[in-house]
Amino acid sequence: MDAEAARNESKREVQEAQLSQTRMEGPIGGLTTHNIEYGWLEGLLRGFRSGYLKSFEYKQLSQCETFEDVKLTLGDTDYAHCLSNVSKLNDDVIIMRCRQKFVAEWEFIRSQAVGPLATFLEFITYEHLIKAICFIIRSLMQGADREALFSKIHPLAKHPLLKSVLILDNFEGSEALMELYKTVLVDMPVARYFEQYFMQENVKGENAGREIQAVYTENEIDIVTNRLQKLWLEDFYAYTQRLGGETARVMKQLLEFEADRRAISITLNSFNSNLNEPGHKREWERRNLYCNFGTLYPECTQKVFNTVGDVNALQAALAPYAQFRDIFSKAAENGRTVEDQLYVEEVRLNLEAFEGQSHFGAYYAWVKLKQQEERNLQWILKMIAAGMGQKEKDSKWIKIY
Repeated sequence: MDAEAARNESKREVQEAQLSQTRMEGPIGGLTTHNIEYGWLEGLLRGFRSGYLKSFEYKQLSQCETFEDVKLTLGDTDYAHCLSNVSKLNDDVIIMRCRQKFVAEWEFIRSQAVGPLATFLEFITYEHLIKAICFIIRSLMQGADREALFSKIHPLAKHPLLKSVLILDNFEGSEALMELYKTVLVDMPVARYFEQYFMQENVKGENAGREIQAVYTENEIDIVTNRLQKLWLEDFYAYTQRLGGETARVMKQLLEFEADRRAISITLNSFNSNLNEPGHKREWERRNLYCNFGTLYPECTQKVFNTVGDVNALQAALAPYAQFRDIFSKAAENGRTVEDQLYVEEVRLNLEAFEGQSHFGAYYAWVKLKQQEERNLQWILKMIAAGMGQKEKDSKWIKIY
């Protein structure tokens, strides 16, 4: 492809990306009308569901001692052809090839989606896009090789405008950061979340560039990313509730659990850090990371969690909530961490989303279950690389089917 053709292709990608930012609202139809627009894709999605690794296949993978054994075992699964042309195997290559298969399926569904479904699928990618942008900004501020950065970005976060970062000749100082914000971020679909965040941080006026730089310098990148993802999740929740019908009901359950899971995970990870210091500025920062919806909001996340300083206090705070009380109990019984047990509950809820019909929740559940499948594979491959036995390999993966 010559330079002119490459430029035209880049322009086309940008134009298509900008068109996809147009939000399409409902209604999306019910049992009698939903299939007119979305029936074929829903049927295709349920076909993809059959490709998840089964429990007995995880057991077989846990018995593997080398990556060649893994290749042979995956040859009898839906990933049969992913490793066929790979000569040198390692855990990163296996994960990358399996991920590419999922992304190809995702891109096909996304390319065929129309109306509100196209908007719904775009929303799902925003979580990865926010992570990618924060990662790139922080890395460039630290002088990282910009060409190497894009190979580390999740495929669902790939966006044509991210390539515009390469155009900047110099990425030093607040002026370059402000230029990046004005020329790149402002045209991206997640720009509204960055704008909201910087407004909350009182970033404005002539010194905006230096203030943005201060935000990324003084705050840990995880805090910035979580604040942005909180804004995205609240926006996604509001959108799905406006769609109404079965989609609103299913997504209410899934996204409220996601908000609660994030709140619990953030609280657990804040222990033994300055986010847990009483009366400190960071105590407010921790509370500001929690979503403004969910079963724990507002009574628990905005009030009770203020007094939580360790795992026992967190368990006591969640005792009135049967779902989370059971999660703590099962984590202790099964020898899992609380966060792993939260993922077990997430899998259960996402599987339930496939039980109904004529709604968009199954697309979200499909992606979440694929992410869990990747975590399962990563754990088993990590244990194989470390020379661990079957007991260690079986200790962490979570059954899907």
